[in-house]
Formats: sequence, C-alpha cells, structure tokens
Amino acid sequence: MSVPPEFIEDLRQRVPLSDLIGKRVKLVRKGRRFSGLCPFHSEKTPSFSVVDDQGFYHCFGCGAHGDAISFLRETDGLDFMEAVERLAGMAGLTVPRSAPEDPQRTRQRKAALDILEETTRVFQTALQRNDGQGAATYLQRRGLSEAVISTYRLGYAPRSGLRTALAARGFSDDDMLAAGVIRRSERDGELFDYFRDRVMFPIEDRQGRVIAFGARALGDAQPKYLNSGEGPTFSKKNVLYGWVQAREGLRRGLPLVVAEGYMDVIAIQKSGVATAVAPLGTALTEEQIGLLWKLHDEPVLCFDGDAAGQRAQARALERLLPQLQPGKSSRLAILPAGQDPDDLLQSEGGDGLLKVLSTARSLIDSLWTITAEQHDLRQPEQRAQFWQAVRDQVRQIGHGQVRGAFSDEIEARIAAMRTAGRTGGKGGVLGGLARPRVRRPAAGAIHRHRAICALIMAHPELVPDMFESLLGIDSGDAGLEALKKAAIDAVIRDPDLDAAALRHHLHGLNLAAAIDVLEGDEMKARMPFDPSKISGSDADQHLKELLQLVGGSSGLFSSGASIPR
Repeated sequence: MSVPPEFIEDLRQRVPLSDLIGKRVKLVRKGRRFSGLCPFHSEKTPSFSVVDDQGFYHCFGCGAHGDAISFLRETDGLDFMEAVERLAGMAGLTVPRSAPEDPQRTRQRKAALDILEETTRVFQTALQRNDGQGAATYLQRRGLSEAVISTYRLGYAPRSGLRTALAARGFSDDDMLAAGVIRRSERDGELFDYFRDRVMFPIEDRQGRVIAFGARALGDAQPKYLNSGEGPTFSKKNVLYGWVQAREGLRRGLPLVVAEGYMDVIAIQKSGVATAVAPLGTALTEEQIGLLWKLHDEPVLCFDGDAAGQRAQARALERLLPQLQPGKSSRLAILPAGQDPDDLLQSEGGDGLLKVLSTARSLIDSLWTITAEQHDLRQPEQRAQFWQAVRDQVRQIGHGQVRGAFSDEIEARIAAMRTAGRTGGKGGVLGGLARPRVRRPAAGAIHRHRAICALIMAHPELVPDMFESLLGIDSGDAGLEALKKAAIDAVIRDPDLDAAALRHHLHGLNLAAAIDVLEGDEMKARMPFDPSKISGSDADQHLKELLQLVGGSSGLFSSGASIPR
C-alpha cells in the first residue's frame, strides 16, 4: 500500500516543521531559521536548526538531519505510514490509499483498541478499591510509588466483573473475545474473564496505545505469568515492553538496558540511571532487534551469571550477528549470581546497576569469550576447534563491511594466541598454553598463595606472562584454587579485563567468600603492601618473587615480613 508523493509534499507544506518540533524543543527564531537544543543528543549550547521554508532540520553537533516525517520516526519510533498518519491528523487530512483496507478488519482493530483502553481503566480503578488491596500491597512492597504506578498504568484484574463492565459500555462479546479480554470455556462454552486476581501490566505500542496485557498471579495460581494472546492489535515479536517510557529516558541521554521482565524494566526506569525495555517472554526476535536500534545504537543486554545466562547470551549472539550494521551494535552485561536487575537495584541502588553496565562487553569480546568458554584452550586441537567456531560465527554477519571488520579483529586475536603458544607466553595475550607439573605448597605457605591471588586480582594484566607459573602451583585450598583458576580463565578469555571488571566477574561466580578472605584484616596485617595501590612494575616484581618462594622456599609469608628483594 502506497501514498501518492504529491500528498506527502502537501503534508510537508501544511504542517510547519517549527510547529511540530517546537512541541518537543524550545526554539528561538534567528532570521529565517529556528535554533534550539538538539533532541537527539545531550548538549548545553544549541546546535540544532530548523528551516521552515525548506522543510528540514539539521544538528551541527551530532549530524541529525531530516524532515517532518523523519523527525516523527526518530523521536516517536513510528514507521513511515504511522508518521504520515500522524501528520495527516495534525493537518486535518485523510491519507489516500492506493489499495483499500478490509473494512471488517479495520473495524475489529479499532474496537479492540477501544476495549483494551477501557479495560486498562477498569483495572486501574480496581487497584484503588478494597479488592485490589493485595495487588496494591505487592506493588508497594516492590518499591513502586503512585507516580510510577500511574506512569506504567498498572492495575488489578478482579476475580470477576470485567465482562459486565465492558458490556455496560456498549462492547459486544464478539469484540471482547477478539480483543482477548474474555475467553470461552472449552468445557461448557461459558464466557469468562481471561485475567482474574492478577497484577496487570498494560503493554503499549510505539504510539502509547494499549495493545495487550501482561499479568502476574497474586497467589499460587498457575501460570504465574500470563500474557494476552496474538490478536488484531498484538504480535509479540513486534513489541518491546516499556518503549514509550524508555524513549523519554533516552532523550535525557540515559543508557538503554534490555531486561527480562516487566518489574525489571520499571525498576531500572525509576532508578534514574538508565532506561529499559523487555521482550515479551521470548528470546529477542529480529523485529525486536530492529526496534532496539531505533531507540539506541548500542543497547546493553543483561544476563544472569549462571549456565542458563550463558546459553541466553549465545542465543542473543545468534540473533544479533546477522543483523549488524555499521554503527549499530550491542553490549552484553553479566548480573551477579542469583540477582535480576530489580534485586540488584534494591540491594545496591543505581550505583550497583551502573557498575554492571560499566563492565558490559562489546559484541566482539562477547563472541570471543563465550565461544572460548566452550573449549579447553590449553589443548591444541581444542584451540583449532575454537578458531573454527568463532570464524563460522563471524560469517553469519550479513553486512560485508561489518563482517570484514570482525574478521580482521578475530584473525588478529588468533595470531596473538599462536604467538603466545610459541613463546611460552612472552608477548602473547594468553600466556603459555601448556599445563605444567603442579607443585604442592610447603606447610603454612597459604598466606603466600593468597598474596599471589590478591596481586593477580588487582593487576590482571600480569597473568599472560606468568600463566604457566600460576597454573603450576596449588595452595591445597579448594576455595582459593577456584578463585585463582576463575581469575586466570577470565583473563585468558578477555585480555582487556581490568581489576574492577575481574572482581565483578568473580563475584558473579559465587566466589565472594574467597575474595573476602583476601581482603580481610588478617591478610591486611600480613601483607607488606596494598596490591591495589602499588604500580604495575612493583606488582610484577612482587608476584615473581612470591612465585619463586612458593615454588621452593620453606619460609613463611608471615605477619610483619616483607618479600625479599
């Protein structure tokens, strides 16, 4: 279905661009043009210009450029026809169409939208009544204010009465069935309200219209979570929960997080440090990835730090890689073990979330790391298999230039691994790859082993050149050895990992207890230096001397002692 070009041109003439943009941006006339702060990036000095007689805007800061239709598409996330419809409404015109829509389908869709909007109001009202007290208590316990509840239009589905309320407003059973708010029993054919005794999360399209619902049971009802079915207004592969609210946050320059659940989205948004959306109970679809990139060039996808989270990361890469375009990408962040974003925000606040986001890996680092974790890189045949696997994934990238750039980077990393294997770790990013003979510690040497772990945690850049020596010692302490191995593995797979990112990664592996021992008062009393405050060269010297000591000396790294120079 197309729109005549002359109608598009007439629209542009009838709706002054400064009027349209002036509703979002404070514009000041300067001769023939208007000037203001750019709505597409954060700035303090106006660099955004609007020229009415030529019908275009341009930002000299970020390069944004376009007309009325492109402005609506960028700011409101509309597609071309939706933007044309919006402009036509402002101009009081009807969009001519070359092929008429099915009038029955159009009527059914409009009726469904009306029913879903009215149902939202019924649920909002029910939340304020006595029978909605349980839902209200649940939302308050999750830390949601009245303002947040209102922003997301949250409500309560009573045990009965919705069908009656909608019928009183003139809606037919057939239209309610099509909208998905009532169902017909397979047992006796009776009609019943689909959502009952649940906290309700209206799902909106990019224009802010309610098109479906998500629901959470208050008691032990199953399923715990329930969504509207596909219908005339709703196709879940084309929708992201929280789109409208996220768009407002992005105008303030906040990062975009892709979370799993409704409460995660709301918690992130209300934190004020980021904005968020979520797919609707499924892995990201191709359509949803396209929607994400309409909102942000590099959204951050959050995953659990467990095995299921690793599998989810791999699936996300499978979806993302074929669609990569120049300037469009994503980063992958790992949450602490056992926590979702809402849990993290409740325990650590916005700073905790920002810390996680700061450690998010680029797509190429994620591809390299996730694939590496599936192989034992100390074995030559496993390294060869790893190289083949990562190359195969790069070939899935559809855009030629992006595929070439990824391939160049991957080949450089593979070459560095080969160099590391030939030189025993000298000059290579992964250090020596062969497992040496393990030397057991002398009695009482545990404090030296702890000092070694403290040094590599504070200075992970030392690991590659001492990889073989580090693997060749064993403290005999299972917790400490797990910490050391996890730290070495992390640096092997991500050579750019810094101390903060390494510490966060290790916490995500449930190694906090071992870390606490290294940072406890006893170790501080025994350590003649603070690993986090010494230079890299000093740390290198201390680590070499400690490795020598645990390899053959019988002396103790004891309270008040210093490392011999």
